[in-house]
Amino acid sequence: MPSQRRLRIYVVLVLIVVVYILYTTSDARQTRSQDFYAKTVTAMNAKQRAQADADNAEINQKLKKAENAAKNAAEGKLARPEGVAGVAGDRILGADEKTVAGRKKMKTTAGEPEAPLVLTEEETAAKKKADTEKEAEREVDNELNGILKRSPIIIFSKTYCPYSKKAKRILLEKLKIVPPPFVVELDEHPLGIGLQFALQKSTGRQTVPNVLINGKSIGGGDDIEDLDEGGLLVEKIRSMAGKRVMEVGRRPVS
Repeated sequence: MPSQRRLRIYVVLVLIVVVYILYTTSDARQTRSQDFYAKTVTAMNAKQRAQADADNAEINQKLKKAENAAKNAAEGKLARPEGVAGVAGDRILGADEKTVAGRKKMKTTAGEPEAPLVLTEEETAAKKKADTEKEAEREVDNELNGILKRSPIIIFSKTYCPYSKKAKRILLEKLKIVPPPFVVELDEHPLGIGLQFALQKSTGRQTVPNVLINGKSIGGGDDIEDLDEGGLLVEKIRSMAGKRVMEVGRRPVS
């Protein structure tokens, strides 16, 4: 039977072995954990870098496409390729073709002037009508300006209108005016309708009579009658006509 001393030695040796085994096992496990963590972090970083590189590559590709598109658009505005005159829809026109406001294509020969614009029938008719109206309007304006120079007092009248007859009787028979008022019978004038519309625009009156002093309307037949009966007509003519009227007054009653 072993002695107690030997038994103690065996126990101590066993404890030393157990402690050594536990220590080495724990160290190995810790080393493996550290290696796993390091590999995991490295893999995650690599994946993030790869994703970032892919995103950057995609962004750079989009920017390059946008830059090329803008450059091509700018170059297309500055100059077309030789032998290309324009684009109609998806078809490239030849150098001898030219679009005309989306209506017709006209061919031109090198060295020759471009062919004139071709209008549709409706556009031609509308343009002709507009030109005719403008010409008629100019003619009316010129005629009206010429009439206003004939006398400081103009009576725009119609031969059959009783109010026109009343205004003419007062201004031509009851009053003596030098120079005398100039009468325009719109129903007999070749531009009578146009003159009447022009008077409506300039004076606000379309009816007759329309009495103007130095181009300003003083009204119609009833207005002239009211001024005459109130004793204000002579003074109004003097004040509005100024020096253009040399004499104005009532004629003596015979």
